[in-house]
Amino acid sequence: MRYLATLILVCLTFAVSAVEPFSKVSLKPYRSAQAVSGEWSTASSHLVVLGSLEKVNRELEPEKSEIFYGRRYQETYYLPEARRTGQVFDHYRSQLESLGEILFECDGRACGSSSYWANKIFEEAILYGPEQFQKYAIASRSDGGGYVAVYVGERATRKIYVHQLHFLTED
Repeated sequence: MRYLATLILVCLTFAVSAVEPFSKVSLKPYRSAQAVSGEWSTASSHLVVLGSLEKVNRELEPEKSEIFYGRRYQETYYLPEARRTGQVFDHYRSQLESLGEILFECDGRACGSSSYWANKIFEEAILYGPEQFQKYAIASRSDGGGYVAVYVGERATRKIYVHQLHFLTED
């Protein structure tokens, strides 16, 4: 019985700590969004991309970035009813503006390699698609609690996906 009570307490503590950040940084999903994945990072430091991708010594790297110390949650959504990445991006960009200051945004080929964003930055291959249909923006939260980033991409199959990153400071 004591084991069961301890197990319930641990599960409740975990559930509350996992939900808590989204009371602070919840972006309203685009209509009919379907969650594909979502995960907390176990690392204590994370790369925050604040600029386009550029080639340096034959390798792609963000032209501007910083290391963030805190928690990171990322989630990916499939948007079965969406037809234009611009409309989807506008939906999320307006929410980023209300959370804080937009530090960087890019559109299409100006963002750099879609493959690099999908596979190296986000580690979500499903986000890979033609460069001209990608958009990215990142905002610093006005409460000083971290960053929120949104990447919208359309695959060659014309399916549109949204990837959100929530970088949260330790309280």
